[in-house]
Amino acid sequence: MSEAELKARSEAIRAEQRVGFVSPDIPLLSNLSVYDNISLVPRYLTTEKDETIRAEIEKMLALLEISDSINKKTFQIDSDTVFKVKLLRALMLKDSVTVIDRPFVMLSTAADIKPIVKMLDTLELDGKKVVFFDFEWNKSKY
Repeated sequence: MSEAELKARSEAIRAEQRVGFVSPDIPLLSNLSVYDNISLVPRYLTTEKDETIRAEIEKMLALLEISDSINKKTFQIDSDTVFKVKLLRALMLKDSVTVIDRPFVMLSTAADIKPIVKMLDTLELDGKKVVFFDFEWNKSKY
């Protein structure tokens, strides 16, 4: 990615004001369940009812085929599931852009963007902006 492209992406993110991050540097909270990690944002930043939040999270977990992880702690799930939970937590921030930082560091699969794009398509994000940041040498993976 050229410096101009990076600058344009950074400006687009700043314009959004609200950013949900998915990053290897931002861990899940180990003392919380998968559900509690994902529901942090809507429980504390919105006035949505708990039943509405739970229904939305259960739907997204089912779409990503990780419903069985809803009550597990982070040490009980594999790295791919951790990535999905981080993604869902970031996506719970409404009217925001989601930034996925170095996705291949977090996934145990081969460095290929197609499975991540498939995840995003499965979630039917309705025009939500998702931006990927990675190292220049991974450019061919996108």
